[in-house]
Amino acid sequence: MAPQTDFLADLTVALLAAAIGGLLAGRLRLNPILGYLAAGILIGPFTPGYVARAETLSTLATLGLIFLLFSLGLGFSFHEIRTLGPRALLGNGVVMVLLTAVAALGARLAGAVHPLTMALTTTVSSTAVGAALLREWDVEDRPPGRYALAQQVVQDLAAVALLVVTTTPAASLSVLGVLFPVLKAVAFVGIALVLGATVLPRVVQRILARASTETLFAAFAALALVAAWLGELVGLSFEFGAFVAGAVISEAAGSRMISSVVAPFRALFVALFFVSVGMLLDPRALAAHWPAVIGLGAAFVIVRGVAWGALARIGGMALGGAILVGIAMTSLGEFNVVLVNAALGAHRIDSGESQLLLGITFFTIVVTVVAGPFARRFRDAAEPRTEPEGVLGDDAAPVVAIVGFGRVGRTVGAVLRESGIAFAALERDRATVDRARADSFDVVYGDGTDPIALERVVRPSTRIVLATIADGVANAAIVHRVAGMTQALVIARATRGAEVATLRELGASLALVPEAEGALVFARAVLRALGIPERDSEMQVDAVRERTPAVLDADPLVRAVTDRTGKPAS
Repeated sequence: MAPQTDFLADLTVALLAAAIGGLLAGRLRLNPILGYLAAGILIGPFTPGYVARAETLSTLATLGLIFLLFSLGLGFSFHEIRTLGPRALLGNGVVMVLLTAVAALGARLAGAVHPLTMALTTTVSSTAVGAALLREWDVEDRPPGRYALAQQVVQDLAAVALLVVTTTPAASLSVLGVLFPVLKAVAFVGIALVLGATVLPRVVQRILARASTETLFAAFAALALVAAWLGELVGLSFEFGAFVAGAVISEAAGSRMISSVVAPFRALFVALFFVSVGMLLDPRALAAHWPAVIGLGAAFVIVRGVAWGALARIGGMALGGAILVGIAMTSLGEFNVVLVNAALGAHRIDSGESQLLLGITFFTIVVTVVAGPFARRFRDAAEPRTEPEGVLGDDAAPVVAIVGFGRVGRTVGAVLRESGIAFAALERDRATVDRARADSFDVVYGDGTDPIALERVVRPSTRIVLATIADGVANAAIVHRVAGMTQALVIARATRGAEVATLRELGASLALVPEAEGALVFARAVLRALGIPERDSEMQVDAVRERTPAVLDADPLVRAVTDRTGKPAS
């Protein structure tokens, strides 16, 4: 086949395998990452059937990591590293050295020829897996999430030096040779921070204000790729440059909107990344060394989880939060794969050691992802959110999702903004989105009936989803989708009374016909103008409500909110 045909064939098979694997994992209530890894094993060179070319997926996986780390940077500030304090930063280094020593001892006991190099490739934690777990637990904006992500950024800085150590012949290593790339990384970050304090905020604001919806992704993807390219040019890495760009841009307003624009594409490439990781695994080699994989893998999980949890606990974090930090930082992942492949290419480890390391990486991912749902119980024992609830443009996590930002949605959004309640909005009309953004509303462009678009505003922190589209069929689809993906309270707009029962059956806690409620407001005004006492007019309006299925009082909403949250609605 021609190169173009080969590429399309590999991409098609990889996406199909990822979709099936992710779907099956979801049906089993497991993280999709496990499905992606299994899909990669099935289309890899070590299993019968279709074999995708590794170089194709390797390129796509690199692109996926760039967008992943860029988007993670958008939710992070370098201020977080400063807030860790010297004790936490020093503790990070101590734990990394301790884990390296333990890993080297384990590799030596397993009979490895290059135990120290193998140990160095297992030093850092997986940002991709850790971020997925923190998002699943809804603690990204709480102390455990901020602490774990900040420590992982420090590890990513250390990974620059580790890459030099694991790819340079031992006889050629020197202190200056290791420090030089670290100093380059520090200088790169310093220059980026200067640009972020002077030039980038104005650039970001101008793009958000003037760029059309369809060009937003192109603009910010270009920023991410330029930063990644510059990171590679100065001898660091694509991924490091992309993360720094996201972290610097996060200081400018609108970082959440940028993240929502990049998110769907990031998810696509992250899926391909883990598929490519699965392709590297040889099931036969793992089967031949399964005692070492399981034994060392279990030791890694226990030692790493306890070490990182203990460090967070020593730093003053509550026990529940420390446990979540330990689990989030247990898994090996993307940078470990990069280090393993680099060490293998530099002949610092052999193929057998490479497969052992990949098997251990796979084992830690599986264990931490499977443990994720069970660890959720520790969330309530973690510290409360450190940021106040604010509008979407602030750092607060949105607690309300508004699907449809026309007259009804915009009015609700204005009330929420005045009340200081964080919300995310989705609108399918470009002109409406542009007008909302001109008035400083952060609204995402997309169709609420599109599952990917819907997931951009319905997040783990969402407590209430409001479907306000003037289309009963569309709202029915949204209600059905949201009821299956979250425990959030759903309030839906009905266009006529006959739709109210249907929406309730699909999962809406409350269904309203705005016109009918508006008519009751008119009726109440007429009665008051005629001198009817307020109490009598309210009784007459309530009597109409009881006989009219299209109009419901507020009591069901109060009961629904109380049932879902355990607290009275306010």
